[in-house]
Formats: sequence, C-alpha cells, structure tokens
Amino acid sequence: MINHQERYDKWASTYNVDVKNRNYYAPSYIVEYLMEVVNQQVIDYSNKSELKVLDAGCGTGLLGVKLRQEGFSYIDGVDFSHEMVKLAYETGAYQYLMGWCDLNKKPPFFFHHQYDLTICCGVFSFDLVKPTALRWLMEVTKPGGIILMSTRLVFCETYNFEGYYKELEQLGELKLIDCRMNKPYLGEESNAHYWVFAIPESKK
Repeated sequence: MINHQERYDKWASTYNVDVKNRNYYAPSYIVEYLMEVVNQQVIDYSNKSELKVLDAGCGTGLLGVKLRQEGFSYIDGVDFSHEMVKLAYETGAYQYLMGWCDLNKKPPFFFHHQYDLTICCGVFSFDLVKPTALRWLMEVTKPGGIILMSTRLVFCETYNFEGYYKELEQLGELKLIDCRMNKPYLGEESNAHYWVFAIPESKK
C-alpha cells in the first residue's frame, strides 16, 4: 500500500523545482479564478485582508504565497506531509501551519467552522483522498463561507465526484455557485475542474 505521507516527505526537498519543470499551473489558475469571481461579485471579498483563509493541502506553500500577493493576510495551512509544511513555513505566507493532517479523517475540533474561505488545490487527485474529504472542507468552513477547490478529471471519473456533491446539495449542506470545467492543471493540459461551493448560512 502506498504511504503518501512518506512519499511527499521524501519529495519535499525537490518538490518546487520538480513541479516548476512540469509546468504545474493549478495554484496560479485557482487564485486567478478566485479573483475573477471576486471581481465579478459572485462572492464579496472587499474585506479580504480580514478574512480567515485555510489552504487545505498546502504542501510547500505555493498557493499561500499567491494568496498573500493578492492581499489575503490571514492564511493558515495544513498538510499530511510535515516536511512540506516546514517549507511552507519558510515562505512567511502563513499565520498557522499544521502537518500530519489527513483530509480523509475528521478535522481537529478547533478547526470546526473557523474559515471564511477554504481552498484545496491539487489534493482531489488520483488516490490521495476520497470524495468524502469534501466533508472535511465543509466542516472547517463557516456557515456562509466559501470552498474553492480543484479536482483532476481522472478523480471525478473514478469516484463520481459530481454525483457526491449533488447529494450534499440535495441535503441542503452545500451549494455550487460557480465552476470551470476542463481547465489547466499541468501546463496547458485541460485536465482539471475547479469548483466554488457555498456553505448555507443555516448550517450548524
């Protein structure tokens, strides 16, 4: 059985160079997408410097750096690789970081309903997590908050992600407010979907 935590711990020291060489575009795209929906007033982040943001699956901090450049100043990060979290710390982009955090399990109690915006980029990919990890993102996001995430096409097809989130919508626990299908992930390959979900205000 693949131990993803060990694999990413070993990869940490060369990760940034490796993904740059592979033209890993997802962190840039997801932040561009975020700013587009903000500018189009799909979501209101006029007070973005005051928002609590969680980078779920932060890795070495590529996304946190880009969020900081866009004016988000309260950013926390979690990842299952402690070695990658160490590198994320060195970016100076995060307020709080925690390693050994598995999105397939329940989130720590002190994360419940803490974040205005939860971003998850590059995690819903192949066999890193199951679709139920979406519930992890939901639990840490405040009622009225936003989840912005990417999914690889192969993940959606393998696990029927669309069917899963639609079940949550029918239960009134989640609402899709925007999406971008078949968009860049690695280089110019259009092999990922990007989603913007809202947590209903009445969520307890």
